[in-house]
Amino acid sequence: MDIATLSSADLNLLPVFQVLLEERSVTRASGRLNLTQPAISRNLARLRDLFNDPLFTRTPKGLIPTPRAEALAVQLHQSLIDLNQLIAPATFIPETASQNFRLATSDYGAQVLLPPVINRLRLEAPGVNMEIIPWQENLLQELDQEDIDLAICAVENPPAAIHGRGVGSDRFVCVVRDNHPLIEQGLSLESYASCPHALITMGGARKGAIDYLLEEQGLSRRIALRVPHFVAALAIISQSDLVLTVPYGLAISFAQQYQLKMLPFPMAQKGFTYSVIWHERYMKDPAHIWLRQLVFEELTTTLNELNIGYRV
Repeated sequence: MDIATLSSADLNLLPVFQVLLEERSVTRASGRLNLTQPAISRNLARLRDLFNDPLFTRTPKGLIPTPRAEALAVQLHQSLIDLNQLIAPATFIPETASQNFRLATSDYGAQVLLPPVINRLRLEAPGVNMEIIPWQENLLQELDQEDIDLAICAVENPPAAIHGRGVGSDRFVCVVRDNHPLIEQGLSLESYASCPHALITMGGARKGAIDYLLEEQGLSRRIALRVPHFVAALAIISQSDLVLTVPYGLAISFAQQYQLKMLPFPMAQKGFTYSVIWHERYMKDPAHIWLRQLVFEELTTTLNELNIGYRV
């Protein structure tokens, strides 16, 4: 491709050429293009210079294309269609779409929050494919590099290029196995700090948000077990004396299945907000706008339902 030659050419002449091919008349072409006949004639003169060919000859029956013009006609028509599609506003039709989307979340998000999203995707956009990838701590910095459409997480102070929308709030609770001694004893801040704990690490973090809260009180806890997955941690806790601190939405979703008891987290807490986040390069993409609105609606509903009647 010769960019220099292309940039020096007046591409506005091409629609005039197309209309002249169709109308075979300067008069009719001027009417369709809302230009004067002299303006059409000037444009035709420039087209002849551009293609180094007369392009049309005048006859009593109108303009007759030269062999060069006839050879250009098919390619010109398709090129104008391609250019029109290139500059036309992007659209997204869910019923006929076949995009592939990638969404990052934890196993908790995948098992509790996403089923309604997937069900609605299958209903409204049956040709759309979804890939779930595991959430990692450094994902915020790599959201663009990893070509991830959306991520579901609780995040504070995201990078400047990351946009987000809150979908619901949650707070921490403690879970222990059935018949754990703490169920009868109750859980104070001191007893909480002295217990052996399990920590869900996901991206490999050595500390969790709880540890920073404890440090503000001059306390620390022993992490006896680190597990990278939420649901695996619950299964282990159900058969041990460890204490696990998790979001209420997770606890209420799996407490009965794993025969776990919920205890109040023994510190004042502000709670946290789950957000749907994305990189700014997707901001105006119609398919992405549709997807994140769908995810926002379904996650908002799910989290509201999980937190109805919150009690520990």
